[in-house]
Amino acid sequence: MPIAWDPNVHRFELVPSLKDKGRSYSSPLPTSAFDIVPQLELDAFMPLSFNRVCNNFDEVLPRELRLQIFRTLIEVHKEEHEQLICRGEWTALKASSSKNRWVGRDRAMRELVKFSRVSKTWHSLVFDGQLWEDVDLQAFPKLPALFLERLAENIGPFVKHLDLSGHTGLASNTLLDMINSLCVRSAPTLNFTYTQLTTVNLQGCTNLTTQSLHGLLIRSPFLRSLCVKGLRAVTNATFDVLALCQQLTSLNMSRCIHIDGEGLRAFGAAVLSRGAYLALKELKLSGIQDVFDDAFTTLGKAAPDLEVLDLSYCLSLHNSALAALVSCAEEDRHKTKTISLSAREAGMAVRDSRRYFRRVTALRHLSLSHCPLLTDIACSNLAYALPHLEFLELGGIGGELHDDGLVKLLKTTPLIRRLDLEDASSITDAVLTVLTPINEDDSTSPTDVAPPQTGHALEHLGVSHASRLTNEAFSALIRSCPKLRFLEADSTLVTGSVVKEFVCTSRERGIKDAHFIAVDCRLVGENIVKDVMPHTRPRRGWRSWEARKLGYLDGRDGEDLKVGQDECDEERVVLKSFYSWQTVDAVKAARDRRRKATKKSRDDGSSEQVSELGEGKWASRMKWWSPSRRSSGNNTPGLDDSDRDGCVIM
Repeated sequence: MPIAWDPNVHRFELVPSLKDKGRSYSSPLPTSAFDIVPQLELDAFMPLSFNRVCNNFDEVLPRELRLQIFRTLIEVHKEEHEQLICRGEWTALKASSSKNRWVGRDRAMRELVKFSRVSKTWHSLVFDGQLWEDVDLQAFPKLPALFLERLAENIGPFVKHLDLSGHTGLASNTLLDMINSLCVRSAPTLNFTYTQLTTVNLQGCTNLTTQSLHGLLIRSPFLRSLCVKGLRAVTNATFDVLALCQQLTSLNMSRCIHIDGEGLRAFGAAVLSRGAYLALKELKLSGIQDVFDDAFTTLGKAAPDLEVLDLSYCLSLHNSALAALVSCAEEDRHKTKTISLSAREAGMAVRDSRRYFRRVTALRHLSLSHCPLLTDIACSNLAYALPHLEFLELGGIGGELHDDGLVKLLKTTPLIRRLDLEDASSITDAVLTVLTPINEDDSTSPTDVAPPQTGHALEHLGVSHASRLTNEAFSALIRSCPKLRFLEADSTLVTGSVVKEFVCTSRERGIKDAHFIAVDCRLVGENIVKDVMPHTRPRRGWRSWEARKLGYLDGRDGEDLKVGQDECDEERVVLKSFYSWQTVDAVKAARDRRRKATKKSRDDGSSEQVSELGEGKWASRMKWWSPSRRSSGNNTPGLDDSDRDGCVIM
């Protein structure tokens, strides 16, 4: 205790401490601050003990099961979207929302990238190569180069399918770095690396160079499908590199301005020199330049299994080139399947007694649209050589396409499903007659199997600007072709009766997504359009985020506009005409009026609120501040409403 002088007794006395002094009755406060400070226990600074939570996912489950869980996550997203479509809950309004921009597998891949931020363990699981055999990044065209490089480093040589279509900013050095990461390291003595890629799609990657493209192709010996449509990096030297890919079955080099017929000829000759054949089944060379007979002669010999051939917009393509494609010398008959034709059947002089041989090809799809040098003689040159043909495109050739050669070809193609004769202004009813199958007599014995007739499988017919066709021929075609669902007859003499018959017949047969295009047909009046309006729609709408700006009217959304037709109903027939298109404008005008009315009512309500509050600044705050003192979400200043999912990488 402290010692103090007591003047009453004239001596020093022991004075008690403030903590020991009693409470003063003259003061409401404690004697000392130490009276309210709790005394600490001896173990106050000892670490707290708590029960540790066991992480069963990371510590108990084996790695393969954890990968299976992530793989199941992808399948769940895909099945969830498919179920929404099957149950009819996927609407145009819901699909146009920014929250549904990515659905199905694309949404699942975004979620996986988010999971990679949880921990290093999850990062290694998410980017395991077993989950990335199919790298489809078409829906994310603005991915940074750093992400692509890191993705390739993590997944390694597991990738088999690579789709980078639309990545216009993909640089050559980025592609080379990705290739190095995707390669399998061979034995040290061989010093050779290669990828496991079987499918590559680089359409739209305009920044690539020839060197980077060839670097990818050289190290992809198992390549089966390649799409380099529209790339300037593709040259004739690319054909030489592709000649080494012995398993290549699909090649799309359309709109590549630096290739020509000489490169195509060298491509086939290089394979034939090894005593082998091209495995190609699909070849698309739309817009190829300077292609002549020798190139097609070599192609016909080198690619006997070719099924799809696209030669549209080839300005130098001549009738003789197609004849060279199916020609066969007499000494080569034993090497392939051929057919022997007389002079009349081959389209030659009748007095000629020689026999002509043509190869029987496997072509199912042939596109010759917008080749101005072709005539119907080209069709005669192909007759009897295309027995499996299903798709034939001859649009944009013009008046040089007459009946003779076309009828001769169609008689030998009984499996034809789609025929495009746009701008063929010289054809007559003879073409529609050959496409109209004859109904068989019911008395025919069921054991007698008749050969298929041309037109029995016809689904799509385009005869726009064929002004010499009559209504009788159209009506007979509609009645006799049981699978016809698309009839394009722009600028023809069809009348409303043909339109009405097509609509009624399609509904009786239960054909979905049937189309009748009668734009610029003066004999299709407004009354006919109104008569079939309960069963038609002006456009074929689809439900996706990409179609949001087209403003399709979906009956599932329940919009009460009092105008328009359900454009997403598959049971309705799509009727495109001058009068039916006015419905689209009426729907747009009705939506604009409703939007303006809603905005006006909202503005009136906000002005009344401002008058009640007295100050405009408080009203402006109320727009984005909720009563619970939390941000109301999309109206928060400074935030972008387009995507609030949180992931900005994918």
